[in-house]
Amino acid sequence: MLADYVALAQKEEKVTFVGRLGTYRYLDMDVTIREALDCGRAWLNALNEGKKMPAFNVNPL
Repeated sequence: MLADYVALAQKEEKVTFVGRLGTYRYLDMDVTIREALDCGRAWLNALNEGKKMPAFNVNPL
């Protein structure tokens, strides 16, 4: 079921799934905050370089 969700999510545009809910993983809050900060940096880098953000910064599979 998760693989189906990931396949559907990767077809979406202009959305990135992050955190506990977005990647269907249990995470402690310190890890969640670190991933959110990393995602923000990746988004800024992609914006500056004219690239598209991926559906997931961390592969949930």
